[in-house]
Amino acid sequence: MATVEEIKSVILKPYTNHRQLTIREVENISVSLIELLITKDASDAKTMKYIARFLTKQDYDDLVQERNLVKRCGYPLCHRSQARVRDPFADRQMTNFMKKNNPYAYLTEFCTKAHYRCSQYYQFQLSDEALFSRVGVHLDDYEPSTEVQLLEEALQKESDIKEMIRGMTELKLADEENKDEIEKDISEMLADIKIVEVNEPNIIGDLARD
Repeated sequence: MATVEEIKSVILKPYTNHRQLTIREVENISVSLIELLITKDASDAKTMKYIARFLTKQDYDDLVQERNLVKRCGYPLCHRSQARVRDPFADRQMTNFMKKNNPYAYLTEFCTKAHYRCSQYYQFQLSDEALFSRVGVHLDDYEPSTEVQLLEEALQKESDIKEMIRGMTELKLADEENKDEIEKDISEMLADIKIVEVNEPNIIGDLARD
């Protein structure tokens, strides 16, 4: 499994003594990263988000194709092979024609429709900005303008939100049944709160008090 730590120590370490990468250094990093992810899968969501800073949409296309050639699902977080293994010696023009006219063509690149969607969602968020113009991208203090989100996380958040709404609805129904008791409890809590007015407050507020 490819990890953030491995990428930093194996691929990026030779370039950490300067902020601006040259075009040659960028090419070396891109090639090394793709080679790593051809033979290994990303270990977790953290790694997927980290490698996004080094990829363009075209780089990601190249990565998917290279993973397919070694019979791996194009989605780097997956350890399985694509559902339909493509013949690497097939006519490229005919292959492209079949992909455009086959609703299940994604199965030649991904193990399932779910990972096809995950891959699309991920790639859509990648920047088209050239890597050499991303100053300091290889350093620990680099902060991307936006952090890539995984579709799995988005779906989980949606599920969490739905669960929260369901819980609030159930709570509201329960509140209707115990309305008088709840209002009594709230009144007692409010009665315990004392508001003290200070005639000459300190300029730095409550921080000045012991």
